[in-house]
Amino acid sequence: MKRFYICLAFLLLLVQPGIAAAADTTTTPERSGGSIYFETYPPGATIWLDNVEIGTSAFTYYFEKPGTFEVRVWKKGYESYTDTVTVEEGKRIVFTADLTPVTYDLTGETTPVTPVPTATTVRKSTLDIPTPWPTTTESPVDPALVIGAVALALGYSVIRRR
Repeated sequence: MKRFYICLAFLLLLVQPGIAAAADTTTTPERSGGSIYFETYPPGATIWLDNVEIGTSAFTYYFEKPGTFEVRVWKKGYESYTDTVTVEEGKRIVFTADLTPVTYDLTGETTPVTPVPTATTVRKSTLDIPTPWPTTTESPVDPALVIGAVALALGYSVIRRR
């Protein structure tokens, strides 16, 4: 029981400095500039800021200098979305883009379908494929050979008894 208390005291001494160190490292200085929170409906769209890809929604992007930027949003199966956003010093802007699904008008377009004739040639193979072991259920031994072997065995046993 004494060993238990010694181990417990040792663990408490180890844990306390770890907590104090963690408390010191969690403080972060204030950021200068501003930030934009990008969100799209549906989520998962690619975001470009001044023609530079910066990520996939939803996420927060931080700026060091405020200003006006061109935003382009793209997702497969949806129309591209373009807008501008102004970032102010020390403020967080929420940028939301509702993407419109791409629709196709298949009734207006008619493309004639013409069959293309194709020629198919089948060549006989020149490869030699090894034959597998025989899988027949018949005995490979001739019945006359079996009868002869039995007759010899009987004859031998009769001669030995005399």
